[in-house]
Amino acid sequence: MKEKLIKLKHHADDYECMWNGIEDLYIQDTGEILPPSFFFVLSAFGSFCYMKTPKSDLKRIIALGDGRTKQMYKFLAPIVGFEYKHYEYKMFEQAIKKAKAEIDAGYPPVLGALDMYYLPYYSKLYHREHIPFHYVLMVGYDDDAQCIYLFDCGHEEVQTLTYEELRHAWDCGYPGLSKPNTVCTIRMNTTKNKYQIAKEALAKKCEMFFNPSVSFVGRKGFEKFINELPKLKCELTKEEYDKILTNMVTFFGMVPTVPNALRGIIEPDKVNYSGGFDKMSRVLNDIGREFGNEAWLEASERFEEGAVIISEITNVIVSYLTGEHDKTDELPELFTKVMEIMSDGFVLLGR
Repeated sequence: MKEKLIKLKHHADDYECMWNGIEDLYIQDTGEILPPSFFFVLSAFGSFCYMKTPKSDLKRIIALGDGRTKQMYKFLAPIVGFEYKHYEYKMFEQAIKKAKAEIDAGYPPVLGALDMYYLPYYSKLYHREHIPFHYVLMVGYDDDAQCIYLFDCGHEEVQTLTYEELRHAWDCGYPGLSKPNTVCTIRMNTTKNKYQIAKEALAKKCEMFFNPSVSFVGRKGFEKFINELPKLKCELTKEEYDKILTNMVTFFGMVPTVPNALRGIIEPDKVNYSGGFDKMSRVLNDIGREFGNEAWLEASERFEEGAVIISEITNVIVSYLTGEHDKTDELPELFTKVMEIMSDGFVLLGR
């Protein structure tokens, strides 16, 4: 019999899958209680990017934050104080061998990206919808039962996944996230509390926003995007323009998914399309109250206003793409409000 299970206290925090397991390891070492989406928000929010990609099917990349897993880890790992390494394998057998070796050594690894189509404990998605950018923390395995044990951000209890289902789920890649059969090893070495981590991360985000290293990111990139936005309809075909708006609104969601209306589904979205402003507002409110930081509380209120504006932008885009009405001429003004809100918030955070 070959079975191994690492005991670890798990805190479920949906929609931050690539960070949830790493937060579990941090909490185990420090005893800290974290606000929802803590590591996700600190690593993703505010990294605005506007990039021209004329040779691609998507002619412009517009992102309010950086949700690329490897870039998020690269930013936050040295601030939190953990080491990580991605191992990419051509064969499932090589990947599972590495993952099991980590378990044997006492270190739960992060597996992914995975396609949620093959995760049976997500009954509404299982064999129904391909979502190829999910991550789990593997905490054990059982060779006799041919399965792994894992923690998933959307579930409280330990889940099991057969080797066969894992084989299919793991056989996916997504640009900027990972290649098939990727194992990420984690070594937590931190001595910092959550306030120290937030303070360092937010200061660095503030600097990156106002003084970006290249002109297509941060406030410079935002200004450039707003200036060029009215011209896109003329410069691009309708198909190209529509694809840009669809991609943009997809990544406004707390998970990257197309709004129901664009899929012909007549029911309210379960996903909030707020561009991460709502999550950042919540984090700043929670930690600002706990540590008595008035500037963070003020920034929290400002970012909540940003969530409202992004929701308005989402409605404008969805109404246009469904043919209901075209108010896309309002987008430059709405995005200008978002840029000013983000600027005001970072000024407060930089105090």
